[in-house]
Amino acid sequence: MSGLSVANKTYLEALLGMTSGYVLDFSNASFANFFRELNIDIYDAERYPGFGDSKANRVRALWKSGSDIEVATSLHALAEYLDAKKAAAALGADITDEQVVRIHDIARSLSSTRAEDAKTPLAGGVHASFTTEATVAANKIQIEIHEDIYNHIDQYLVNGDYFHAVEESYKLVREKLREKTGSEKATDAFAASNQEKIFGHASRNPAEKDFYDGVKYLNMSIQFLRNEKAHTPATPLESNLALHYISLASLAYDLITRYVSDEVIAEVEGIIHAKRRSLSASAFYRVFEGGQWLDSISLPEELKSSSVRRVLKEKWLAEADFTRSYDHSNVMLMRLEAIAEELTKADLDDLIERPTLDTYGNDQEAGMLPFMEYMRAKHPDKLSSKVERWIEDKLREHAQR
Repeated sequence: MSGLSVANKTYLEALLGMTSGYVLDFSNASFANFFRELNIDIYDAERYPGFGDSKANRVRALWKSGSDIEVATSLHALAEYLDAKKAAAALGADITDEQVVRIHDIARSLSSTRAEDAKTPLAGGVHASFTTEATVAANKIQIEIHEDIYNHIDQYLVNGDYFHAVEESYKLVREKLREKTGSEKATDAFAASNQEKIFGHASRNPAEKDFYDGVKYLNMSIQFLRNEKAHTPATPLESNLALHYISLASLAYDLITRYVSDEVIAEVEGIIHAKRRSLSASAFYRVFEGGQWLDSISLPEELKSSSVRRVLKEKWLAEADFTRSYDHSNVMLMRLEAIAEELTKADLDDLIERPTLDTYGNDQEAGMLPFMEYMRAKHPDKLSSKVERWIEDKLREHAQR
């Protein structure tokens, strides 16, 4: 998943004229050719799933499931395309030089994200850039409900019990506040002494204080709405209103679960590292195959939250270096197996494309094949045809040795 922010997506959609389903002046053929020149199969629904087949929707799918490198490359190319059209006076839309420069700036910010993450020392825990997805098309907003919320209320939504779906979504937010701060009451939970527990640090300037207060008032609003539901008999609730209520709960939950503390990260990484150290090389591969090693460890309760898993995924993908040593590569792959539910097709495609030769020309790929076989067995929907072919090629190579 790329790190393209909601604000930048909204800006680009407007600039590229995507609200009508089109992208600039591309025809279907020229659109496909444009991305083919960048080695991006924009119509590959396995790699870039969802949204639909219009040109605008294919770009949205790329922004959601593509890597930062793919998205940055395509944005640079689109900016150059706009520049060429402007120079030839062949552009119908009125695009300014400043807007073209901003597209390049957005692309450069994506290109530098992984490198900056890899070299920036961990300090004060890790924050997610975002944990739920939202897209805009004309006057319609499509919002991904936070996985923790959705998994908790799915049974009520399936049965059309919107009253309890709303009530339980609000209850989950309160429980998360209590888990983090010891209090489920927003006025107490968001006391200055709890800011570090929720956000990772105390507010450092007026703007940050305003944001913290905004999150507090959002949670207070939800608690007032829940109180109204809790003190009235369960009655049918109009579905449209219920979904708006649930989206508020999802936003509130998202904003208070974006921070993962150093202590949680150190605990998880310590458990995984200790497990690897407890095994000889031959014993390791026996239990790594099929993910058997996961059954022999107890990971912290925090990993049950998709928010925590997604934050760890971004951190570990940024740190994964398969050119150092077999042991380092295997520890990285163990970490990724521990949060396998959060990996995407684009993530797996990216992993098999990473370099694996060390400075002496020795291959340090280590357990990549059993890792991919584990993903195929446990999460087959996350494998692209590219990874499937990679697995089969590797199996043939092993069989010929």
